[in-house]
Amino acid sequence: MKTQLQSVLETVLLGMGVPDAAPAVMISEDARHGDYTTNVALKLAKPLKKSPMAIALQVKTILDEAISSNKRKSPDQKMRKEDQKYTWSAAQLSILQDIDKTEVVAPGFLNVFLTEASLSSRISQVLKDGERYGTSQTIVPIDLGGNVDGGAEKIMVEFAHPNTHKAFHIGHLRNITTGESLVRLLEATGHEVIRVNYQGDVGMHIAKCLWAMTHLPECDPGLVRGKEIHKRVEFLGKAYAAGSTRYETDEAVKKQTGEINKQIYAKEPVIYPLYQETRAWSLEYFEGIYKRVGTHYDRFYFESEFYELGKKYVEEGLNKGIFEKSDGAIIFPGEKYGLHNRVFITKEDNATYEGKEIGLGRVQFDEYHPDVIIHVVGPEQAGYFQVLFAALAQIFPDTKGKEYHKVYGWVKLKHGKMSSRTGQVVLGEWLLDEAKKSIYEILKQSKSNYTKEEQEDIAEKGAIAAVKYAFLRVGTDQEIAFDLKESVSFDGDSGPYLLYTYARSQSVLRKAEGTEAHIGSGQLNAEERALARFISFYPEIVSDAAHTLSPSLLCSYLFKLAALFNLLYQKHPILNSPQRLALTTAVAQVLKNGLFLLGISSVERM
Repeated sequence: MKTQLQSVLETVLLGMGVPDAAPAVMISEDARHGDYTTNVALKLAKPLKKSPMAIALQVKTILDEAISSNKRKSPDQKMRKEDQKYTWSAAQLSILQDIDKTEVVAPGFLNVFLTEASLSSRISQVLKDGERYGTSQTIVPIDLGGNVDGGAEKIMVEFAHPNTHKAFHIGHLRNITTGESLVRLLEATGHEVIRVNYQGDVGMHIAKCLWAMTHLPECDPGLVRGKEIHKRVEFLGKAYAAGSTRYETDEAVKKQTGEINKQIYAKEPVIYPLYQETRAWSLEYFEGIYKRVGTHYDRFYFESEFYELGKKYVEEGLNKGIFEKSDGAIIFPGEKYGLHNRVFITKEDNATYEGKEIGLGRVQFDEYHPDVIIHVVGPEQAGYFQVLFAALAQIFPDTKGKEYHKVYGWVKLKHGKMSSRTGQVVLGEWLLDEAKKSIYEILKQSKSNYTKEEQEDIAEKGAIAAVKYAFLRVGTDQEIAFDLKESVSFDGDSGPYLLYTYARSQSVLRKAEGTEAHIGSGQLNAEERALARFISFYPEIVSDAAHTLSPSLLCSYLFKLAALFNLLYQKHPILNSPQRLALTTAVAQVLKNGLFLLGISSVERM
C-alpha cells in the first residue's frame, strides 16, 4: 500500500509541477493520525519556497478531489474535466477507492485514512493467501550501502562460521539466528538465496588441541572414543583450553604446536588421522545444532579447501602488481585505497586467513554466480572485510560491488564475559537447555494437562523462540546482555509470549470449529479496526525488514499485533462473532507466517 500511495502522490505532485519528488510514505504509529502519513510537504518547502502547511493543503485539495471524483465514477471512467490534467492508472484508481479521507496537521504532515471496506478486504486476503500472505513475487531491493547493488536477484548468505575443535558459543548462536532470519526474509521478498557456511578447520587453535591430545594423559582421545557426541565435544574443549594454556607459558610447547600445525597442512600420517577423527566430531556436533535450530545449508566451505588455491591467486596478483613484498611477506597495499596494509602470505610462505579467502571468493562466484554475497560476521572484522573486498575486486574485477559485510553484535550474559581459550565459554546449547528448563518449570506451575510429548514440544520450541527472539528483537548490530528470565517470560516482549498468543488463537478456533468466519459489511468497533488495520500492514513490514536487513522490525510488529489481539480477546466475546473469528484466523496466520520468518516454529497448545 505504501508504494501505491507513493505513486498516487507522485502523480499529484507532477500535476503541481514538481517532478521526481519521491514522496516518502510511512505507516502511522498512532491510528488517530491516519493509517499512513507523508512528510513530503516538509521536504518541498525549501525548493518550492512555500510553507509546509500550504503545500500539504494544496496536495490534500487535489487528492480529495480525485478521491471524490473516483467514488462518483466507475474505476474505468475518466476524472471530471477539471481533474483531466492528472492521468491515473487503474492501480491508482483502485488505491483512491480505498481512501476514506485525508487530513493535514502541523507542521505539514498529510495523513491518509483507509476505508473500513479496504481493511476488511485485506483480512479476506489473509484468509485466502494463508502461508503466502506477506510474500512477494516481485524482488524487494535491499539496502546494502552505496557501493553494493541492492537489486540482486540471487544472493548468497554466508553465516554461522563455527571453528572445528572449538565450542559453538552463544555468539555463534546469534550469528546463525540472524543469518537464518535474513535468508527467510530475502526468500519471502522474491530473492533466490544460497545458504553457505564457511568454517575454520585448520589453524593454530586445532594444533593446540591436538598437542594436548598427543602429550597430556588426561587429554588422550582414547578416553572418549565411543562415547556420545556431547562428551567427545566437551573433551575437545578441555583439550583446547589445556593446549592453549601450555602454549602461552612454555616455549618448547609453542614450537611443538607449530610443528603440529605444519603437519596438519601437509597431511602427514603422524597427526592427520587424529585431525580427521576429531574434526568429524565437531562437524557431527554442529550438524545436531543446525537441525535443532532449524537451519540447513546448500554448501559447507572449509578453510582447508583454499590454502593452495588462495596462495596461487595471491602470487599471481603479486606478479600483476596488485600485491607487494614486505619484509619477506606478501601484502595487499590497502593504504593506496584509504585502508590499511594486510598480510596475505607470510614470510614463511603460508597463506593467511585473508589469502585463503581469495580462493574462497573465486570458488563461491564460480559455483553459484551470486549477484551479491552477504557475510554475517561480527564488528571486529569490519576492517578485515574492507581490505579483503578491495583485494578481491583488484584480482577479480567481476566481484567488485558484490560483497557485503552484515555486522551482528556481540552477546554476553549479564554476569560476565566469555572466553573459549580459558574454557569459560558460554555454549550455545547450554543457553538453549537453560531456557528449556525454565519453560518446563513454567509449564509445571500452570497446572495444564499436558502429555509428556506436548511438554517436550512446547519446552523445546519455546526455548528456541525465547533465545532467537531475544537476539532478533534488537538491532542486528547492537550488543546484547542476555537475560534468561526475561527471554522465557510468557508476558511481555518475548518469543514465548508470541507462541502463547498464537496458541490462544488456535484454542479459540478449535472451540469455534464449524462456525462460519468472515468479514461482513458491518462496522468495525475500535478494537476490531485497530487489529484489522495492523494486520494489513504485515506485507509492508516484511518488505521493510528485508530491505533494511532488520528482523527487529518484524519482531516489534508481531509483539504489537499480539497485544492488539489479546486486547480484543479480553474485551469482546469471539465465538459468537463471524467477524471476530475471521480476525482471529487472520491474526493466527500472520503470527505463524511472521514467526517462521524469524526462524521460530509455532505451537498449537501452550
